[in-house]
Amino acid sequence: MRKVSIEIAKAFINGKKKTVGNTDTANGEIYLHNNKIAWNWENNHPDLKSKNIHLYFSMCGWDTVTTRERLNTLFYELFKSDLVYLKQSKGDQYLYINTTCMEIDPSKVYVLREIGDDLFLDEPVALAI
Repeated sequence: MRKVSIEIAKAFINGKKKTVGNTDTANGEIYLHNNKIAWNWENNHPDLKSKNIHLYFSMCGWDTVTTRERLNTLFYELFKSDLVYLKQSKGDQYLYINTTCMEIDPSKVYVLREIGDDLFLDEPVALAI
């Protein structure tokens, strides 16, 4: 994990505004090159320290190493586990949750929900531009 990604993830989780290089976080949102790649379910009212997390994320059509790295670091810092991560294989994007692997569309929005000790992935939604 890169230092910039760790700083951004921690600022996001703590509801702080921070800009490091090409990545910004404020008001419960993370932007990479002005593309919103992650946000919480109650925009402007983060409740990410509770055990009821609704995290929206998208690669915004940019399935790059940097986008995956920013999101993977956020997943790790937020869920305190390396059991949730994105990976590319043969040009396709995959999301791993625990032992489940699913192909994802980098242009869609996904929602990870943690309720208690359980983690769920909601159905994807079209990216609103």
